[in-house]
Amino acid sequence: MIGDPLLSAEERAYRDQASQAISALIPPDLPERMDRNEILYPKEHLKEMAKRRYLGVPVPAALNGGGRDILSDALVNEQAGYWGSAALACCRSFTSHGGVILWKYGSPYLHDHYLRPTLAGEKFVCQALTEPGAGSDAAAIQTTAERRGKTYVLNGQKRFIDGAQSVDYIIVAAKVRRGGHDAIAMFCVDTDRPGYHIKEVQTDWMGFRGLGSAWIAFENLEIPAANLIGEESQGWKILMEELAIERVVATRAQLGQALRALQIAANYAEHRKAFGKRLRDHQWLAFTVAGLATRLDAAYLLNTRAARLLDQGLGKAARLEVAMAKLEGVEAAWEVIDQSLQILGGIGYTKKYPIERILRDVRASRLTAGSTEMMRLIIERETFERLRDPAFRGEFVGDELRGSPLQGPGA
Repeated sequence: MIGDPLLSAEERAYRDQASQAISALIPPDLPERMDRNEILYPKEHLKEMAKRRYLGVPVPAALNGGGRDILSDALVNEQAGYWGSAALACCRSFTSHGGVILWKYGSPYLHDHYLRPTLAGEKFVCQALTEPGAGSDAAAIQTTAERRGKTYVLNGQKRFIDGAQSVDYIIVAAKVRRGGHDAIAMFCVDTDRPGYHIKEVQTDWMGFRGLGSAWIAFENLEIPAANLIGEESQGWKILMEELAIERVVATRAQLGQALRALQIAANYAEHRKAFGKRLRDHQWLAFTVAGLATRLDAAYLLNTRAARLLDQGLGKAARLEVAMAKLEGVEAAWEVIDQSLQILGGIGYTKKYPIERILRDVRASRLTAGSTEMMRLIIERETFERLRDPAFRGEFVGDELRGSPLQGPGA
């Protein structure tokens, strides 16, 4: 079965239950309405998901979460992508990677004031890391949070913040002193506070529409010191943990979208005829579908492995596996969707089928939550580190007449 045959029976049942529930609560026209920006941030549909405990799936039920794990959350997000859109899955997943760090590092005050109402569908959240001058280089952010007695005062700008014009609060990364990643702390910032300004809301993106992407500014914005998530010294650790979850959970939605596109293409090929026979009876096309199915299934398996490792608490130790899952997940999804459109031909380029929208949606995933290039950078660093052999005699490289790098002198 394409879509990870190694799930347990209970995990498959949970995924199937989520598929039925989410398909029932998402109107068929919702993805297209979001694509036309008729809906910016689908709050009513998130409220319905909250009733079924599909927000904050890994967070304990006592805090209004799903009481499950990160893999379960990925399975829910897969269905949000399959039946909905990348934007719908994105705003749902904010409640998960943001919810997990609020649960693990937040105080009882943050639990009660932010986490519980968010997972109940009463408050809405997004995150703010990217700035006009800092994207992949997260340690280069310039937004500051200066401690003044019982408050922090924020100054700076954030850009490409999905949904920032619609939510009740934002999880913000800011620097509490001069420095690099060691100076970053994480905060909950209410969007109704004086000093919070929306400079621009972009809705004309190529895809990934229905959220709005805001350019925001903090101008002497005061928040209570109690809004600090964890300790000041934990900011980078918290941010990296949040990004790891986002990379796994968000990518699962793209795999769901790719599966939808491939399913449409395969069924189209069963019925469309060319040169006197069905498209699927042309070997080149049948082999194309076979190759796409294989790559997609491999991406699912990488994603599940990464989710399981995060559920085991490995975190930083799973950087390689998370980066591989994110890289191959989004790149495989892009190829599968692009080739699925190719199989349909000209009709695939129209809105008669959702593949053209799905293609535009998934293109953004190669940029967000760590670009494809950043994932390759992480993978090459981790790979060389893990493959390093202390017994390898490097002094004999290029001088193999004197000895062998593998066997030593005289070999």
